[in-house]
Amino acid sequence: MADATPSQSAPRDLAVPLERKVPTRVKFAFGFGAIAFGIKDNGFSLLLLIYYNQVIGVPAAIVGAAVLIALVMDAFIDPIVGHFSDNLRTRWGRRHPFIYLSAIPAGLFFLLLWNPPEASNTGMFFYIFGIAFLVRATMSCFEVPMAALGPELTSEYHERTRIFGLRFFFGWLGGATMLLFTFAVLLAPTPEYPNGQLNPAGYSDYAIIASVIMSSVILLSALGTHSEIKYLPKVERVKMTLGQTFRGIFGSLSNRAFLILMLGGLCAYVSQGISFGLLTYFITYYWQLDSTALAWYIFVLMFGILGAVLGSTWLSRRVGKPRAAMLCLLLAVALQPIPYIARTIGFFPENGDPMLLPSILVFLAIGTGGLVASLILKSSMLTDVIEDDAEKTGRRSEGLFFAGQFFLQKCVSGAGVFISAAILTAAAFPDQAVPGEVADTVLRDLALIYVALIMILGSAAAYFMNRFPINEDDHHARIARMRGLTETT
Repeated sequence: MADATPSQSAPRDLAVPLERKVPTRVKFAFGFGAIAFGIKDNGFSLLLLIYYNQVIGVPAAIVGAAVLIALVMDAFIDPIVGHFSDNLRTRWGRRHPFIYLSAIPAGLFFLLLWNPPEASNTGMFFYIFGIAFLVRATMSCFEVPMAALGPELTSEYHERTRIFGLRFFFGWLGGATMLLFTFAVLLAPTPEYPNGQLNPAGYSDYAIIASVIMSSVILLSALGTHSEIKYLPKVERVKMTLGQTFRGIFGSLSNRAFLILMLGGLCAYVSQGISFGLLTYFITYYWQLDSTALAWYIFVLMFGILGAVLGSTWLSRRVGKPRAAMLCLLLAVALQPIPYIARTIGFFPENGDPMLLPSILVFLAIGTGGLVASLILKSSMLTDVIEDDAEKTGRRSEGLFFAGQFFLQKCVSGAGVFISAAILTAAAFPDQAVPGEVADTVLRDLALIYVALIMILGSAAAYFMNRFPINEDDHHARIARMRGLTETT
């Protein structure tokens, strides 16, 4: 289908997005901004805990609690941003003013997160909590409006999967490339720090580079999608108080499709949070690999993510989005635990064996790719829920629904960091540990708890995704009814 022009627009009385292929440059601009999200998210998931715990010496429980509380509190910012974004009316549309205004503060607060003052453990708790909250809150002003822009660009069923696939790809590409550079260059081994990931100077350089990139890509993404404002649905302003907005989020749980999607997402995001929260610990202490191995892991992982972006649309065309999401999750459940189970029973290369790293990479990269593919499909499925709600209520509430998704995602990703810290505490993992000197029983307990949790969570997520009730035929029939092309039954 050719790109739509103003003369080809569909009737606008029901504010239905154009059914079209989005121009390639706009799709890339929409996805490009997610680089900032990827850098921020990977920084929180993979670096923050080990930096404050093993480099600075703050107890893991304090770091985990500070991040959890900050993320849970920040999650309440998302509905506020979604509320104002849905109801803002400017010559720059509903979404872009928030995106432009978020760029500089997001980078500045991220820089401060990695440059803490000298303080007691109590002081560190409040510093981590406060700055982490500000990073997340300013990023919400970008994430929620930009995600809400996605379903407004097109109502074409599979095109939405493609544009959200690009968003996930750039998010992972940005986060992974920044991590690759960080581990390969900034945290490379030195005579003073043979385990480069324990070098404090590297984190300071990381913060400067990452913050500049984050602010830049947010601005470029806003500029690259600015031309689409004139094609977006023109909707009437709905007067709602913030209290009504919060009640609307929780009331949306009465929508069976949204409830199922959020339950599946809850399990998947917690599993992802635990996996990333412990990854650096496993690489450094369990497998006893250096930062070069982490760089290789990130490099290979990108092939898994590219496969997720391409495979999610291909698979959903053949078996539908819900079943495709379930199959991708089962792939992750089957492959991610294998290295740890095989090591426990004595059927995996020993530490120092040349085959160790390639063996780990195969299972973790493909397994993580399966998890990412399921999350791409989940975002695309959420746009189907939004159309279902629009038909029933007569309101377009993309910001509200994506705020609800981010509300859940942030709560459970915070839970992932907190659970990671709790697992370390339960396994009696020492602070400022030396690789090679952690007791085998501690490492074994750490691995077994991790494997049990991700298998349970992944299986539960697959179950919920497969029960999602909206398919492609439902979507096309709904769009036709909303455009007045068929009789409403």
